[in-house]
Amino acid sequence: MGTASPLVVVSVAYHSQSSLASLAVDLGRHQGGISRWIVVDQAPRSAPLDPGPLRQRLGQVPLLVLQGEQGDGFGAGCNRGFDYLQQVGYTGWIWLLNPDTSLPQGDEAQQLLEALGELPPQAVVGTAVQDATGEIEPSAGWLDPGLNFRRRKVSTADSLRHEPLRLDWLSGCSLVLQPTAHQPPARFDPCFPLYYEDMDLCLRLAKQGAPLLWLPQVVVSHQKGEGSVTPTGRRIELSTISYLRFLRRHCAPWVSQLRQLRLLMSALLRPRRASAIWRGFKRAG
Repeated sequence: MGTASPLVVVSVAYHSQSSLASLAVDLGRHQGGISRWIVVDQAPRSAPLDPGPLRQRLGQVPLLVLQGEQGDGFGAGCNRGFDYLQQVGYTGWIWLLNPDTSLPQGDEAQQLLEALGELPPQAVVGTAVQDATGEIEPSAGWLDPGLNFRRRKVSTADSLRHEPLRLDWLSGCSLVLQPTAHQPPARFDPCFPLYYEDMDLCLRLAKQGAPLLWLPQVVVSHQKGEGSVTPTGRRIELSTISYLRFLRRHCAPWVSQLRQLRLLMSALLRPRRASAIWRGFKRAG
């Protein structure tokens, strides 16, 4: 098959100016491997992005900033990028990269392109993600039928493999796909406001026959430097909504019920979190 065409990178940003500036330097070193960088600004009112410093660091890589809706989640931001690219006729690979990731080696895009050239267009691909200590993050894995349905995840030992690893879910931190290769075109489900939207997308596409592959030879660093400015109560509420909806959609009824009961019990034991969890239960439907 050969090497795929240069990638379009999409990053969803929320109060991420400094992280994006660092990532821009890394992307600028990948001349020929990246055709464009699209940043979706999810804080256009509270902390609008300044594209000038980003363009200075990018070199010849074009930058497009799309204005999202204030406070929209990761999935909504990705969908906005997907919609734009489909409107302009782009049908190639899109690399979703978190703003707080880095590409320290300088050839990650080329490695990824070479691997993608051997894969079908319906593939959904994740890269290895390492933390600041060099350990592989559990950013992909398998789903089991029991109560601990997410216990099996990739580890540093898996990064020693030389072939793509098939699994059940991949993190959106560093995720590659061709949305238009799926019918209907792949989109994140907006019913997941915070977390689990990437797992849900993987499971839905896998049911349509898409292979889910983790590439141990392509390694992205994850800095987690700035953290989120979203208030803790708000984050707990939104993550509770996503968690409950994921359980109800993808887990056996008994697993979903026991997990929900455990969450309610934890709310009773941790009063400071209780009100946010209760709000999440009410909004999850």
